[in-house]
Amino acid sequence: MIITKEMIQASYGYAKQVFHKQLDKTTAVNNLFRQFGMHRGSAGDYIGAFCAMMSGDKYTRTINTEATWHYLENINKDYGPDQLKIALKAVKKHTEYYGNLGHGKLRSIEKLLESF
Repeated sequence: MIITKEMIQASYGYAKQVFHKQLDKTTAVNNLFRQFGMHRGSAGDYIGAFCAMMSGDKYTRTINTEATWHYLENINKDYGPDQLKIALKAVKKHTEYYGNLGHGKLRSIEKLLESF
């Protein structure tokens, strides 16, 4: 399934609401499915990745490069450079985790990290 720009933008908005406990994750996932046709598993992964970025934790489900860029750009805009640094650490942990699985590397996301 293709993750569209609209899905990425909407998932960021819903993920913020979940992170700030304004909405539960199940409702957010269902809304992304109903409103944008985003697969429920993908929606959950994208919300989980945002929450991990906000806490600086490793996440294990990959979101695409465009979504990673969108999330990092908007975390910087919405929360500032200190929060961006925390998010960048989470993305770095994710690329290291993925690289250690033996499936190859996430080169496009690694390059994105370098650009920030």
